[in-house]
Amino acid sequence: MLELKNIHKSFQKNEVLKGVNLKVEKGDVVVILGPSGSGKTTLLRSITFLERADKGEIRLGDLVLDAEKAGKKEIHQIRKKTGFVFQNYCLFQNKTALENVTEGLIIGRKIPKAEAVRIAKEALDKVGLSDRYDYYPSQLSGGQQQRVGIARAIAVQPEVILFDEPTSALDPELVSGILAIMKQLAKEGSTMIIVTHEMTFAQDVATRVVFMDGGEVVEEGTPREIFSHPKEERTRQFLSRFISDSDYVI
Repeated sequence: MLELKNIHKSFQKNEVLKGVNLKVEKGDVVVILGPSGSGKTTLLRSITFLERADKGEIRLGDLVLDAEKAGKKEIHQIRKKTGFVFQNYCLFQNKTALENVTEGLIIGRKIPKAEAVRIAKEALDKVGLSDRYDYYPSQLSGGQQQRVGIARAIAVQPEVILFDEPTSALDPELVSGILAIMKQLAKEGSTMIIVTHEMTFAQDVATRVVFMDGGEVVEEGTPREIFSHPKEERTRQFLSRFISDSDYVI
């Protein structure tokens, strides 16, 4: 369904992605783990050209894009097939929750306003904000703002939803609500790629776990393979902060 081939990205002399390959099938929940600076977010952003990769190929369904040379039309096509949930919400501060969700439907998808409002309300209802349509971001908690972000992503009925550390900016007590929504999306068969440090969530929900370090995929496998008996020493080192040695199955 989605395939990344040989993705490279540098910021000046800093090579952030070093030929990353990733394949995601329909219905997969792929969780990307790794230390800060490993290239996780850059990889996610390169899929929708929020960052343009220097080299590589991106395939999504019948779309095949040269990461370096793709034009505006091709980029628009791939963005129409994806939803992106940002770490820091990225909401329009001068628009209500409902308007934040309808904006992309009306402007980006050319959906008539009445239909866009209906779709947006359904999405906000799904994330538990049926009583917050007319609230501005400043009137919402961090968790509620992130729920708006998720509603905005699912409203466009994307083929794949990308989550960039969706709980990292939240107070601890708000994290579980967001993870519950994501778990429900997974149960419903949504295809998702999730950058996160929520290890329990990764073990419970992921169909595949990818560990990145230094701009490369070090190891990937099922949650049991990665968390119970990782093959690479670097993976074991990273996970040792979260799982005691006694939890490993050798």
